Amino acid sequence: MDNHLTNLDSTDLSRRALLTGLGGLAIAVALPLPVLAQNAPPAPPPLGAAAAGANARTGMVTAHLVVKPDGKVVIISPTTEMGQGTHTAHAAIIADEVGVDFADVSVETAIPADAYRWGGSMGSGGSQGVRRWNDHLRKGAAQARAVLIQAAAKSWQVDPAGITLEQGRLLHKASNRSLGIGEVAEAAAKLTPPDNPPLRDPATRRYVGKGVPRLDIPAKVRGETVYSMDFRLPGMLYACARLNPVFHGDIASFDAAPALKVKGVRKVVKIQGGVAVVADSVWAAMKGADAVTVTMAPSPQDTISSAALTQAMVEGLGAAQAIPATARGDLDSAFKSAARTVTADYGVPYICHTPMEVWSCTGLFKDGKLELWAPTQVQDRSRRTAATAIGIDAEAVTVNTLLLGGGFGRRLMDDGIPGAAQVARDLAGTPVKFFWRREDEFDRGYFRPAQMARLTASLDAKGAVTGMAIRISGPSMRAEFVPGGLKEGELDGSSVQDLSNLPYNLPNFKLDWAARHVRVTASPWRAVGATHNAFFLECFIDELAAAAGKDPVAFRRELLAGNKRALAVIDLVAAKAQWGKKLPKGHAQGVGFFASFGSLSAHVVEASVTDGQPRVHRVTTVLDCGDVVLPDGARSQMEGGVIMALSAGLYEAVTVKDGRAEQRNFDTYRLMRHSESPPVIDVHFLNSGEALGGVGEPGLPPTFPAVANALSAATGKRLRSLPLVEALAV
Repeated sequence: MDNHLTNLDSTDLSRRALLTGLGGLAIAVALPLPVLAQNAPPAPPPLGAAAAGANARTGMVTAHLVVKPDGKVVIISPTTEMGQGTHTAHAAIIADEVGVDFADVSVETAIPADAYRWGGSMGSGGSQGVRRWNDHLRKGAAQARAVLIQAAAKSWQVDPAGITLEQGRLLHKASNRSLGIGEVAEAAAKLTPPDNPPLRDPATRRYVGKGVPRLDIPAKVRGETVYSMDFRLPGMLYACARLNPVFHGDIASFDAAPALKVKGVRKVVKIQGGVAVVADSVWAAMKGADAVTVTMAPSPQDTISSAALTQAMVEGLGAAQAIPATARGDLDSAFKSAARTVTADYGVPYICHTPMEVWSCTGLFKDGKLELWAPTQVQDRSRRTAATAIGIDAEAVTVNTLLLGGGFGRRLMDDGIPGAAQVARDLAGTPVKFFWRREDEFDRGYFRPAQMARLTASLDAKGAVTGMAIRISGPSMRAEFVPGGLKEGELDGSSVQDLSNLPYNLPNFKLDWAARHVRVTASPWRAVGATHNAFFLECFIDELAAAAGKDPVAFRRELLAGNKRALAVIDLVAAKAQWGKKLPKGHAQGVGFFASFGSLSAHVVEASVTDGQPRVHRVTTVLDCGDVVLPDGARSQMEGGVIMALSAGLYEAVTVKDGRAEQRNFDTYRLMRHSESPPVIDVHFLNSGEALGGVGEPGLPPTFPAVANALSAATGKRLRSLPLVEALAV
């Protein structure tokens, strides 16, 4: 991170708003969010098999459920599996509702079609994989059960009311007859499902909320999982990208001759942002990409730097004008009558998604149609982008989804798709795998944007908060994520995400955003704006607690008075972490609490500093996501989220100079090592029975302030910028 950013020492949980700039892909963010009008959420997609498109097949009783003749069940999932266990959760939901054994269920990712498009587009994001689809999949499974029973009843000429479906068999107790569901699947698929089938009693569930094995783990353990770079087609060639490293940059010209001298190189193709060198092997393509001579085109982004952006963001913190987000109460009166006013500035840098698998996509262009095999979270967006890149209709593009070798929001972007489409068209009739290298992920990849914040609060004579103002300053994620999607003077909801509807009692409150945009590529990074906003807010809450002379947990309890759900989370994490217990010399605890993606999460971190280096000893975390569908998956998501947030909060930063990232690989982009991870991550779930919330992302936001607050307590030095290892060194 730029040194300008490391010296900042100046003094109802509604989820109905959606960011849908992907033409329908929904990423949940906090209210209020004027990214779109505050409309009701879109209606769910149709469940009938007629809406399944290219996924239709024999035995498809609903668009999400296929029953094979042997009774095995195939689920056609509308979401991308990114390692978070969503497909296993879908299998558990449907197995319970239909009445089949979990071991007889497999899951495939759908090819885009109407049945899998929520809000008009197929895509996965915003921790929506289970909570959005849970009720819809249950209903579809109940419809499947109903038509299977009807088919059996017709076969036996009996009343359907006397038939039950358990463990994949249809039973008619009165006549002591039974059938496997595979025996009536074809007949059932011809029947019209009831609009509102009865759902099973949750008390009868065998899998949801229980310990079921992850469907994706065995193949991974055996090394059989096919990721994008593993995918092969007969006669396939390989195309390595050579790109302009400047954000949004292109090339002026290229000379293919040096590359064509490399053994195995076939040709060099002009693509968006650069060229692709096509060869017989990955190695030959890479060597050819190194050899090709490229002249970069000048770009307005050539002069972008972290230093200039930091200066602009600092100016934005004190600017007279900003874009309003929320205002309530009489803040001026609260400030005028305050016994004490506290102000602090905070800052975070750009950070990279760093998936282990870099961009790759296999394409085959034949007879005017394009077929892609891609590790994508945005199937329909990828279709449209590919079609535009080569001038064909989107209906002529088929997208097959491969497992992601890490996503974290990175595959919400389709920036690797145009090159794949362009090379495939150029090599019509021959399959070709287009790929980037690690350096391209930093040069052309998308980052969580840098942001700053100034928070000011008033306290009365008893140390109670009477008013708070939050000014966020920085570039827009949305302007880069959805090109042309942010109008002048419009609020980017991701910059103020989850700050407008805080669970804290703040009757006098103001929130606004000073847009200071530069064209550095930016997109959602796991938990999006909640990551930096939790850091800003929860570190400031600790500062207010110190100013009031109160314990940080007790201070938060005062601010949450009357909010039983939030208090339950705070109380449980404090109890499990033994908040306030005697710690080894040099150790300290820090707490962080945040509401995001429909869930509430709180962490307590125990940490210390030795020779300027931070060390995290223990993380205790509590999540209330309503109810847990897949306990093992949820626990893994919380543990992984904590590790990812610790790495980003302690070490990670992308700095920009001359229009490009200065970090280009893991030798200069610092990630947390295995030896630096906490020995204990103690995860607890609080099942409140509220509407399902997200799991994949809510564990990250509280981690940033919890570790910062612990290190501040351990050192006596207030830390207001990330990465913390740099802040400690100042």
